[in-house]
Amino acid sequence: MARINLLDTRTTSFGDLIGNGKIYCTPLFQRDYSWQEENWEDLWQDILTIYNNPDSSHYMGALVLQNSGTSDKEFTIIDGQQRLATLSIVAIAIIEKIQKLVEREDHPKANQERQEILKRTYLSDRDPRSLRYSSKIILNENNNDFYQSNLINLRQPLNVRALSKSNQLLWQAFQYFSKHLGELQEVVQDGERLAEFLTNAIAQRLLFIQINVEDELNAYTVFETLNARGIELSSTDLLKNYLFSLFRGPDDLQEAQRQW
Repeated sequence: MARINLLDTRTTSFGDLIGNGKIYCTPLFQRDYSWQEENWEDLWQDILTIYNNPDSSHYMGALVLQNSGTSDKEFTIIDGQQRLATLSIVAIAIIEKIQKLVEREDHPKANQERQEILKRTYLSDRDPRSLRYSSKIILNENNNDFYQSNLINLRQPLNVRALSKSNQLLWQAFQYFSKHLGELQEVVQDGERLAEFLTNAIAQRLLFIQINVEDELNAYTVFETLNARGIELSSTDLLKNYLFSLFRGPDDLQEAQRQW
């Protein structure tokens, strides 16, 4: 069997992954967002466990990443998009709770400043031209527009039923975590506690094994053999992801997606 060359393998936290100006892009050929309530519930219970046990941490599985080749800050997500997207949604739900405090005139200046810092740290900086936030995590072509336009900007969709199934799931994930955050009364009524919940528990104590691979073939091989937490992919899904990764032009990729 050919040796798999790994650029790097390390233990890292969600906060380390998402910080320092790093950008994570989901390839166009990757499947749509597909986590559902049982997955959200598992994650939420893990978050509550580390929150209630300050000295604990939780292992979230392996992430397979490939450097974009153009910058050491840009990565393609080979495996782990569901987990990264969902943790980003948890961050959005926390920021939304701080926004509610601002709207209620509860320490509005301090909470507005907290909200801005958390957005820049865990979501993105604001584009000076459009004044919209664009994410440090870029989802696939079917989910990214809704994620950027609605979730990151805390904008409720006009008609949830008109959304695609995967975008409905993204919105339902946000509602799920927003609802369960609201049950933590000792946290949700205080902007400082909300910020601490995100920065100290979620960002620092949810841990991953980060695997950086050199090329598409090694990425596919690692992806196939890992049994990371999430929804298992079939052999067909894996083969599709690898084959689609070989297309270089957008026209070829779109034609392959149409015919698949």
